[in-house]
Amino acid sequence: MPHIAVVGRRGLKTRAMISTIYLVLALGAVTMVVPFWLLISMSFTSNVDSQEFRLIPAYFFSDEALYKKYEESAFNEDPQLYGIVMGDDIGDFREVKAPAKISEAAIKDYTDFKAKLPLDYTLTSHAYSVSKPKLSLAGAQEYQAFLTKRFHNDIEELNKAYMDTQVTFLDLQIPREQWYLRVYQPLRDQRFKDLMEFKASLPPRFTMPAPADGAYRDWLKFKAGDNKPETFSKRWGVKIERFTDIRLHERIPQNPKEAADWVDYVRNECPYHFIRVDAAALPEWRAYIRNRYNNDIASLHKLYTSKDPSRKDPWETLHGFDAVELPAETPREGQATGDWGQFIEKQVSIQYVSLDTPETRYYKYLHSLYTDIARLNTAYGTTYASFDDVQFPIREAEWSYMMADKGAIKKDFVARNYRDVINYISLHGRAMYNTLVLVICTVLLTLTVNPLAAYALSRYNLPSTYKILLFCLATMAFPAEVTVIPTFLLMKNLHMLNTFWALILPGAANGFAIFLLKGFFDGLPQELYEAAELDGASEIQLFTRVCLPMSTPVLAVIGLGAFTGAYGSFLWAFVVCPNKIMWTLMVWLQQMGAWAPQSMIFAALVLMAIPTLLVFIFAQDIIMRGVIIPMEK
Repeated sequence: MPHIAVVGRRGLKTRAMISTIYLVLALGAVTMVVPFWLLISMSFTSNVDSQEFRLIPAYFFSDEALYKKYEESAFNEDPQLYGIVMGDDIGDFREVKAPAKISEAAIKDYTDFKAKLPLDYTLTSHAYSVSKPKLSLAGAQEYQAFLTKRFHNDIEELNKAYMDTQVTFLDLQIPREQWYLRVYQPLRDQRFKDLMEFKASLPPRFTMPAPADGAYRDWLKFKAGDNKPETFSKRWGVKIERFTDIRLHERIPQNPKEAADWVDYVRNECPYHFIRVDAAALPEWRAYIRNRYNNDIASLHKLYTSKDPSRKDPWETLHGFDAVELPAETPREGQATGDWGQFIEKQVSIQYVSLDTPETRYYKYLHSLYTDIARLNTAYGTTYASFDDVQFPIREAEWSYMMADKGAIKKDFVARNYRDVINYISLHGRAMYNTLVLVICTVLLTLTVNPLAAYALSRYNLPSTYKILLFCLATMAFPAEVTVIPTFLLMKNLHMLNTFWALILPGAANGFAIFLLKGFFDGLPQELYEAAELDGASEIQLFTRVCLPMSTPVLAVIGLGAFTGAYGSFLWAFVVCPNKIMWTLMVWLQQMGAWAPQSMIFAALVLMAIPTLLVFIFAQDIIMRGVIIPMEK
């Protein structure tokens, strides 16, 4: 029966009151829905947009916002690398701007050029890193599939080849490449060879030229303590409009002051594999080698000859230093690399040195395509004065790659955090199994122990019933943390640590559940018990066939409480199970929170909320009756 009659609802004040009630209820619903909606929305973000707190992430409808995320992924979430490549000093990828003009001809030429570059002239893009570098977009699965096939799905075979201790193929890292730095000289072992083979199979969007010019500009900025164009205009006595106009020339510049910086960089910082030495320097090389080994050819044989019997070195056939030739290519490892480096740094005449960088190759490639700069300007719609003025159209190319597969890229960004969380959980311990066993056993034991205790208190008028109930209520006066230490010591003395018993037994009996059930059982008609007894029912039958079927709502409430308590428990599971094999989902997710970005944590929270939501949806009718009926009683 309604509290307000139909006639009474027609009054203006009554309508205003009812409208106010509905408005308050609607606002209350909003305060419940919006935070969860925001949680889901934030789980689709990354570092570049996780601070925006939008109900719908901007990249869902904005190409410019999507481009920022794409660049964040392309540059491996490394703003410093972006600054070196692009020449822009940015604090984070939120400052990235979309390109103003797109030249499809330039993008096509650039993409074709990248495909022809040696692997040590390019960097792997989209090596997305959170705690560990790993390929994102389609690359992660391709890299793992490549190694899985290579090692016949045997992780131990991979560990033996790589001298590693990986757990599964899903936990593999991709080494970070820094071909633009001299200090980067990777060990050319089996891991390196496999990485290069995999890299060769990647589509264009997964590579970019190593920024030799950018590394030079970064070095100049560090040396001068500034990157303002006017600083270098004054330093070199030439007009420089933009810092990005500074180039690492193929040969020593004519300007003496600029030449001094060029020589300093080439001798001390430029990667060896970018440096070429003219054949005219052969006498200097022979003199250097002769002096380096004190005119003892045996010493050179000893250090240079390969220890691999299957490999024949040209050094083995040398009969004297006059037969030494300039290396056909830059030595990559061993004593030869050290000698070549010392020759470059201290011995070779600088006029014999030239640079073979990705940028110089790009200029020559464009010249071979267009011959004349006017033809290139016509094709690109530009006004370059010479081929040396052309820069890599990386911004335009990245935009083009993004727009070509915009839908798939959005889907990857939506699923990325969830994929990372699922992979993390599946790779660590037995989190899913432990949590499932814990929840099922806790719910079953809770719905067995507590109803039995409450039934005994309700059916039999024990002299100390109220004292027992008072004791049960007293357990609610203290937080669970108070009992952690004594319960832990008890579990330790019983030798139950690192077992499911330690996780389940301490929460089997609950004072509030016993009190609630006892009150519910007291309200059941006694005539039902008497009728069942006349039919010959035993006490167990009274409990299982009369009492429990009529108590389904309140049992559902208690079961839900047991489920949420066991499922969401972190502290107790962490304390009584030091062994990681026994850690539950919540323990592993808490460990993940120490290193994971905010957006990944949001994704984990959404995933962890799904089981509780499903339990409520499938049992909502029973649960609602369990909430309403005890209140009416």
